[in-house]
Amino acid sequence: MKRIINCLTFILIVLVSISACRQTSHNPIIDPSEPFHRGVNLTNWFQASGAQQIPFTKFTEQDFIDIKNLDCDVIRLPINLQAMTSGAPDYTFDPLFYQYLDQAVSWAEELKLHLIIDNHTFDPSVSTSTDVGPILIKEWKQLAEHYKNRSRYIYYEILNEPHGITNQLWGKIQGDVIDTIRTIDTTHTIVVGGADWNSYNDLNGLPRYSDNNLLYTFHFYDPMVFTHQGASWTSPSMVPLSGVPFPYNASKMPATPPSLKGTWVEDGLNNYKTDGSVAHLKQLLDIAIQFKNQRKVPVFCGEFGVYMENSSNKDRVYWYEQVRKYLEENGIPWTIWDYQGGFGVFKKGSQDRFDYDLNIPMIEALGLTVPAQK
Repeated sequence: MKRIINCLTFILIVLVSISACRQTSHNPIIDPSEPFHRGVNLTNWFQASGAQQIPFTKFTEQDFIDIKNLDCDVIRLPINLQAMTSGAPDYTFDPLFYQYLDQAVSWAEELKLHLIIDNHTFDPSVSTSTDVGPILIKEWKQLAEHYKNRSRYIYYEILNEPHGITNQLWGKIQGDVIDTIRTIDTTHTIVVGGADWNSYNDLNGLPRYSDNNLLYTFHFYDPMVFTHQGASWTSPSMVPLSGVPFPYNASKMPATPPSLKGTWVEDGLNNYKTDGSVAHLKQLLDIAIQFKNQRKVPVFCGEFGVYMENSSNKDRVYWYEQVRKYLEENGIPWTIWDYQGGFGVFKKGSQDRFDYDLNIPMIEALGLTVPAQK
């Protein structure tokens, strides 16, 4: 009888262990101390040339519900903020812009989704002006006044991807904006980042801000010859580049297209044996992780992704899985770029319908909940 009991106990332990393993394999490792953990960027919505041009029905409350059902808990909302104002000298926001944004804020609050108001005002071909400070101060004064009494689900991201400006100067400008917001709103978390396109390399160059309610952000798109193959907006255009595998595989590497010879793209392909590895991804992410640990501040990956146009879906999914897992293992929340679009979670060439067109391997790679597809 004793032997039978011992045997049953052993079987029970094995079954519990198997269950735990299964649970671990399907659920991401998350840091419970962070207010949110994983989500998406809702692109090409508020990135309009003015409030009148916002395609407001592009996303509805149902999209917020769908995102919540994926087991996301945060949405980053890129906004062409400066275009929503009257321009110089006052930069007063259009009341219609507030009407639209208030609706999105209410949807997020009702669903208990964290919402990052991301000032996505920039031209990739134009350096961030050294005189941008007074403009940002006028804009964020208004936004802080408007949202100071809303829930803690709302976040302020001062400026997306400043570039062509020194980290030292940007750090001071950013500090002035933080101080301005705090004269009005002492509650809401402010998202801050380094120069050079919110590079992880520039985090260490930021001042040690005294404000203890900041969230430090960085973006991750390495290696670029893999994540941006087929992209038309890069310099030079990478439209001719396709078939770059991840991880590196010598037998699958494409030749450098003639138009890209002698550029950084050719250098990237020549170095891809080293750069196109999981170990190299982790080495680069370690820069942000070390900043987080040394400064003892929260860090957030606001963008990461692979353009689907010329990349293998299998390799793309594998890249997302490796990056996502390493971020979570190190307590870094994230929002992928993007939801619908060229970097999104829907099948290439589909109509981006939630019940029909989700890229299921991608959803699984992100550790999200897979909904039934019709």
